[in-house]
Amino acid sequence: MTAHKLNTKYSVDGRVWINSDNFSFIGQGKIDLIKKIKEFGSLRKAASEMKMSYRQAWQNIYKMNKLSEKPLVILKRGGKDGGIAEVTEFAENVIIAYKNLQTAFDIFINEQTKNLNV
Repeated sequence: MTAHKLNTKYSVDGRVWINSDNFSFIGQGKIDLIKKIKEFGSLRKAASEMKMSYRQAWQNIYKMNKLSEKPLVILKRGGKDGGIAEVTEFAENVIIAYKNLQTAFDIFINEQTKNLNV
């Protein structure tokens, strides 16, 4: 006979992604990348800070920009000190929209957890 844990507490969990044409446009990881780019003004520094390869970070930015109606990050090649990465106003609006969506989702998840009857 198997012992059962008494007073097991279950919870509902999930993540939010915004998709474009059935492709993942943006989620928390990409939001964090954009915020790091804004902080450092550099894709290479942002990638390093997130323990992500430059190539992976570049691919994420490329995909987001391609799926977006306007660029989120503008990359400019640089000289000896490397390039510059600029976060656009459109990206700022996407970040705000994502944050609002995440807040509403968190409220929904908490409500569902309270109402869970298992």
